[in-house]
Amino acid sequence: MPNDSAAPACGTWTADSAALERALAGPSLAVLDEFGVIAASGADAASFLHAQLTNDVANLAPDAVQLNGYCNAKGRLLAVFTNWRSADAIYLQLPREILPAVRKRLSMFVLRSKVTLADASDEWTALGLIGRGSARVLQEASGLARPVDASVAIGEARIARLRPSPRIDERFLLLVPTRELADWLARLRSAQRIDSAAWWWSQIDAGVPDVFAATQEKFVPQMINLEVLGGVNFRKGCYPGQEVVARSQYLGKLRRRMGIAHVDGHAAAGADVYADAESQPVGTVVMAATAPGGGMDLLFECPVEKVGGVLRAGGPEGPVLTVRPLPYELFDPTA
Repeated sequence: MPNDSAAPACGTWTADSAALERALAGPSLAVLDEFGVIAASGADAASFLHAQLTNDVANLAPDAVQLNGYCNAKGRLLAVFTNWRSADAIYLQLPREILPAVRKRLSMFVLRSKVTLADASDEWTALGLIGRGSARVLQEASGLARPVDASVAIGEARIARLRPSPRIDERFLLLVPTRELADWLARLRSAQRIDSAAWWWSQIDAGVPDVFAATQEKFVPQMINLEVLGGVNFRKGCYPGQEVVARSQYLGKLRRRMGIAHVDGHAAAGADVYADAESQPVGTVVMAATAPGGGMDLLFECPVEKVGGVLRAGGPEGPVLTVRPLPYELFDPTA
């Protein structure tokens, strides 16, 4: 699927490792400019998206923030969304670099549905808040009676507590109207400002993937553990690629999974992963970012049986992946 956006490519983040370590020490706030937003409005917006995406949009609660996927007919992911709804629209957050192409493809299937798909990237800003003390800072900034433990609506803004990582227990995503951004930044001024690379590293550390231009149409949702993370509803009706996704889930064909690893070198999203002594790639780097202490941490996808062997990033002679356990349990639906 072509990328016709002028936004910078992402999926790979480099940063000063010492700055990353400082970000972990206390509440740290990043403006996540890598994201854009599609707004779906109209009488049929919910039913249209429900028939296109992997999760249950029809029953999305007003204060919920949902993980979702968008597949092609072969079940390969074109995008991973964070979505939420307001009184008059449903919003899909995704990397800005793939937004134009994804919006164009979704628009092809609108047909007679009463739905409009607009680029609302200028209307919304995503903030990432991570590190020790973030829950307290956010509670004070939002005026809530207790810390956010799932997702909550504050006016038009949405706040979601994200899956913790082994090294960062407190992680939050704030989705705020851009016209309120200055106010939110003022409320959160006790948090140190950091580069977005630190937040993306925390996503990798938590085992939470995304799809970028370099990795579009490479993965069925289960290959990057999307169903384990709550991004797939197997009880809903049809959507593009649904038969492939369901067959993978229930016929014992989950032969490829996503893992997490460290390399003492460079790795990039979309790069091949090689098994030792094999000349052909066996997998793909999903995301990569500079790690605290140096080197890079990454998410990668490959056959399950290859994980116990020697794996390399980028080429047969590339840096060796030091694989570590995921921070959540994978399960076999056929067991």
